[in-house]
Amino acid sequence: MSPDPIREATLHAYVDGLLPPAERAEFERRLTQDPNMGQRVEDYARQRRLLKEAFDPVLQEPVPERMLAARIGARGSVWRRTAAAVAWIALGAAVGWGIRDQQARPELASEAELVERARVAHVIYTAEPRRAVEIAASQEQDMIRWLSKRMNAAVRVPNLTEYGFRALGGRLLPGSRGPACQLMYENAAGKRLTIYLSRDAAGTKPVRFSDHETVHVVFWSDGTLAFAVSAELGREELARIAASIARASRTQGG
Repeated sequence: MSPDPIREATLHAYVDGLLPPAERAEFERRLTQDPNMGQRVEDYARQRRLLKEAFDPVLQEPVPERMLAARIGARGSVWRRTAAAVAWIALGAAVGWGIRDQQARPELASEAELVERARVAHVIYTAEPRRAVEIAASQEQDMIRWLSKRMNAAVRVPNLTEYGFRALGGRLLPGSRGPACQLMYENAAGKRLTIYLSRDAAGTKPVRFSDHETVHVVFWSDGTLAFAVSAELGREELARIAASIARASRTQGG
């Protein structure tokens, strides 16, 4: 009788160094018998390194005052200011333990839903030649005001020209717990990249990759908004762009 297949959660826990000694020994024993699994371990470890390298400079920056103020509110207290700082630090620490399987913990179901909604929206609307966006980037300020009002959060439009992408515009989308929105970009080759945003009351989430066929997604949360950046790009390039978006979301409009 063949042994039970190794769950994705176990594989990720091994890469993250979180398996108990006995489970780790058993995993490594089976690893020697399955070359395909060994390749997957290498792939996940590579993803983990890419994200850490891309996001570490962002996470080492001080927490912006506007992010602290947003969490403190008009009647904020010292402990809430501390909690806001800790929330951002937690995001940085999360990159340290890297990419986790979406089924590893029950609370990650919301992340799986975020990624799926972002991916579906990406596939549907990037295929539209003429009506890819509701509001064009030429009306950026109107779009920002509209989306920010509907999202009840400050929506930014990061400048990605450094990476060869120009903004096309954005659209409002239905989310699982209220409105969501999508910002779309395009490069000279016609390749498109999208940023999916939704309100996130669950707190900060670690930075992760999700791969499905040719569409790669990098997703995270800053404790107010959840971000999912989708594109048919290499992992390293997408990680750099996502880190730039994370930095812009903290600094723009400060």
